[in-house]
Amino acid sequence: MSVSTNYEVHTLKGGRWVVDSTYQNRETALDLARSLHGEKQFEGIKVIRDTYDRETDAARETVIYDSSKPVKDKAAPAEPDSKEAVESGPKADVDFKGGSRPTPKKTSDHGVALKAVLWLVAILVAGLGILFLVTLSGHHMSKWF
Repeated sequence: MSVSTNYEVHTLKGGRWVVDSTYQNRETALDLARSLHGEKQFEGIKVIRDTYDRETDAARETVIYDSSKPVKDKAAPAEPDSKEAVESGPKADVDFKGGSRPTPKKTSDHGVALKAVLWLVAILVAGLGILFLVTLSGHHMSKWF
């Protein structure tokens, strides 16, 4: 088979699109995209069908899911995927040989905030402990002199 198709899940955060993961199965990629969209931690989610023809060395990308665009009126006819083609460019992180990258571990904003608060409390306690020891040693030094 000379044509391979992969589905890339892209996430938008801070105005920057990043390839989150790559799958060979369309439904797996769409399920992940819907799940990430439901988490509300990204500004947008896209699934791009990436088709590569080894014989002609041609690649074509087509957006098949995009949560960053407003949903079109259901009364209007849906446009075919071919009109939503995205310009193809070199990508070092796409594996056309069928492998997929594991989904990176997501950290919640609450977890990061909790770690920051714990570090600040630890620093504050350590600082107060040092001040107490300095005051205590000064008090003992004054008894000796």
